[in-house]
Amino acid sequence: MIAESIPHIVWTASPDGATTYFNRQGTDYTGFPRETNYEWNWVTLVHPEDAEQAAQAWQHATMTGTDYLLEYRIRRFDGVFIWHAFRAIPLRNAAGEIDLWIGTATDCEDQKQLELALRRAEREARHAVTLLQSIEAATPIGFKLVDRDLRVVRINKTLAEIAGRSVEDCIGLAASELVPDIWPQLENVYRRALAGDTISNVDVSTPTAADPHRMRHWLASYYPVRIDGETIGVGNVVVDITERKEAEEFRAVVMDNMAEGLYALDADGLVTYMNPAAASMLGWTEDELRGKPMHATVHFQRTDGNKIPAEECPLLQVRTRGRSVRILDDAYTRKDGSIFPVSYSSAPLRTGRTLQGVVVVFRDITEEKKDQAAARRELDALTWLGRIRDAIDENRLVLYSQPIVPLGDGRPGEELLLRMIGRDNEVILPGSFLPVAEKYGLIREIDRWVITQATRLAARGRLVIEANLSATSIGTSDLLPFIEQQIREAHADPANLVFEITETALMQDIVAGEAFARGLTELGCGLALDDFGTGFGSFTYLKKLPITHLKIDIEFVRDLATNPANLHVVKAIVSLARAFGLKTIAEGIEDEQALTLLRAEGVDFAQGFHLGRPEPIGDC
Repeated sequence: MIAESIPHIVWTASPDGATTYFNRQGTDYTGFPRETNYEWNWVTLVHPEDAEQAAQAWQHATMTGTDYLLEYRIRRFDGVFIWHAFRAIPLRNAAGEIDLWIGTATDCEDQKQLELALRRAEREARHAVTLLQSIEAATPIGFKLVDRDLRVVRINKTLAEIAGRSVEDCIGLAASELVPDIWPQLENVYRRALAGDTISNVDVSTPTAADPHRMRHWLASYYPVRIDGETIGVGNVVVDITERKEAEEFRAVVMDNMAEGLYALDADGLVTYMNPAAASMLGWTEDELRGKPMHATVHFQRTDGNKIPAEECPLLQVRTRGRSVRILDDAYTRKDGSIFPVSYSSAPLRTGRTLQGVVVVFRDITEEKKDQAAARRELDALTWLGRIRDAIDENRLVLYSQPIVPLGDGRPGEELLLRMIGRDNEVILPGSFLPVAEKYGLIREIDRWVITQATRLAARGRLVIEANLSATSIGTSDLLPFIEQQIREAHADPANLVFEITETALMQDIVAGEAFARGLTELGCGLALDDFGTGFGSFTYLKKLPITHLKIDIEFVRDLATNPANLHVVKAIVSLARAFGLKTIAEGIEDEQALTLLRAEGVDFAQGFHLGRPEPIGDC
């Protein structure tokens, strides 16, 4: 009953891949009787563009015994093709042979549309729900009457055939001869019935003579038969529940092996059942949650911790309104108090017209949300890529400069800072577009534009010009020749040019970084190591590279007057720089007190808002 109420298609197949079962949801969806979709007929429902792949994948899965995971479109009763996520897993016997395939088809149309909107990123939604309900079948009834000596007086054909005999052969036989294998289990039951007790629903299991390799199951009842108040024998009624028993065992296997969590609530919203997957995700055992209100236990707050009032709970509304719901993004709370995102489907559980409760199937969508966020970031990056390309083509890249002030007898300079002008004349900082330019290969073009502008400014000879270079560019073999060409064409003095590179850039390719540094020195340009002291390789680079300037990172300059540790670091860097014959530049100076301390410690140059904010420069 639970499986038939779940709003998802469930099917089974034999070991060779032929479909053997199609649940009610499937027949409702296709509009055909379930037998129409048996064997390989289901392929006719698949979209023509997907049919070959679906069939080949299924054939591969059945031949190799591996899980079947595929998304494709199938035709609805109205002729519309809807995307579904198909999943099937093999169930094996003790010998490792496949006894049965269990599969589900979950409507993933909404997720597919979102996936297309996100440029075919990781699909938002993964497999939803698998569940198979046992098929109720006819239950033939057997009957017999034994006398006080427990010998058969009357027996019908059904019960006689269970014993592998004719009705005539059974008459007069002792009950112990009729069922010798299970007589030790039943003798006391017969004795109690003779004594006047009625014993109902005894579970009896044994193979039959007609099918000795299959265990059959019966519910047997035994009652005293009286005439004029005297017990003359024992009546026995037997109902064959083999198919129901096998269906229950089959359902238990499906429930226990589902990847999705499943639980059922009664009409009062209390837990009546929970499968192992749900227990694993929630951190509660089934026994711990049975009889508890699910809303108050796991569904009482959203991802941000805000409470969900009971009257707003979609799951409780399924119970009160009797309609199925599907929620793509909600939150459950684990036993340990942690909150995780879920997607779930819920349907009313009915007996006739009576609402008995609710069945809920859910999955943890933490990874799906990460994939979705990554896809959105990728879309944002692609949007920025077009904006950057347009800015380059339309000459909307501009340079700002921030003064670098000598604290001793050095020459003043300025650091060039890149900006992009938007179509509405807004100034866009590099943190918004440079990472995208680096990722998609535009950074080399931007670096070369900056180098060209820097050499033209250096040719004026008023100031030392510092320009930043990316890790991507310094690893290319044609960068040094390009710098040399620009210096020559601009008639600039290379001594007026200092190029800044970061430790991160050097770490990407230390060999290329070392070759670039030495080539730059040979050209006569300066080389500044930016953010010095923040990485693990700083001292190694001092030994290997012809660096001329060390830029003390803002992290060590901030709070200099109140943070003794930062002051110690600055002293150590200045001392180290002097030992190597290098100049030091302190970044991020925001007040006079910090400037005084840095001057006292022998820092050569200073840079920061206290000395001058970045300002746009004119045409080079």
